[in-house]
This record gives sequence, structure tokens and C-alpha cells, in this order.
Amino acid sequence: MEKIILIGYFIEMAELCEKCGCAVAGVVDYELKGPYQYLGSDEEFIRKCSDYIAFPLVITPDKPEVREKIYERYKGLGFSFKTLIAPEAIISKSAEISEGCMIQSLCNISSNVFLDKCVRVNTGANIMHDAKVGAFSVVAPDAVLLGHVSVGSKAYIGANSTLLPNIVIGDNATVGAGAVVTKPVADGFVVAGIPAHVLKKPD
Repeated sequence: MEKIILIGYFIEMAELCEKCGCAVAGVVDYELKGPYQYLGSDEEFIRKCSDYIAFPLVITPDKPEVREKIYERYKGLGFSFKTLIAPEAIISKSAEISEGCMIQSLCNISSNVFLDKCVRVNTGANIMHDAKVGAFSVVAPDAVLLGHVSVGSKAYIGANSTLLPNIVIGDNATVGAGAVVTKPVADGFVVAGIPAHVLKKPD
């Protein structure tokens, strides 16, 4: 059984690891949490990381910008990142899934989909043919990305939202829960509603 280390304790991710046949060898967090071996805070773990460099990491925080910072820090130290795909997910043979991605139960990843590094696809999400999702982005539960949708890096696609075909979502953009996106969303914009409209522009 492959051993992995969680960066941040989140029980849902620990359970996904176990579903995927991995054993949690330890947790790095700012305080002791959960039933697993505690490896200290980031700073404490980094001081002894040579003892654990062979163990792939799983980055558990949900916020895309936080995951990016964690990835860059530990990648620079030589760590690798485990890709986790729940057994109940449906994955096309033609889909390309990069390192560190997390795909939870009942997701559908269709033909020619590309997920860049450390994308998180939450329970029941549906990503249809030829869609692309950029690094560190989150697709929340039951979101639907229809054909040829393109999502930038560090974007957040809210629960139960629908992105119509060929829509482009910019880097750092946010789509609110339940939104129906019918037009492109620029970098850093926040949209919500049916049809989706701009709630906030980047500073």
C-alpha cells in the first residue's frame, strides 16, 4: 500500500486517499488533528523533510491560491504530488489528468478533457468533452462544464453551476453556486445568478 502525506488535515481527503488504496503516513498542519501521525507545522516538517521526500504529498486546502503556494513550496524541495481518483468516478480513456489532481466520487470526466496540475473536482461534478481546467482550480459539487469550456488557473466553479459550451473562464475568476454562465468571465471577476452577471471586478 502506497504511503502518502497530507498537507493540511481534511477528513474528506484522508478518506479519498484510503478509497484509492493509499495509507496516510502523516499529516502536516498548524496543530494536531485527526487520528494520523502528526508531523508538525509546515516549518517543523520542512526541517526534517529529507526523511519523507519519498512520500507523495496530497494538498488538502480548498482555496486555489493556498494550494498553489503549498505546491510551489514543496515542489521546490523535491516532493511529488499524488493524483487521487475515487473508484466511483467515471474517467474517459482520452482524458489527461495531471499530477496532484483530486477527483472525488461520482464525477464524470469525459473525452479529451485536460486537467492541469492540482485541480480539485468535487463530488458529482460533470466535465464534458474537450473541456480544459487550469492549474489549482476547483470544480465544486455537481457543477457542470459543457463541451469545449476552458477554465483558467486558480478559478473556483461553484456548486451546481452550469457553464454553457465554449465558455471561457479567466484566471482567478469565481462562479457562484447555482449560476448559469452564458458569457465569458474575465480574469479575477466574480459572477453569479441565472444568467450569470458580474458581482465583483478585480481590484
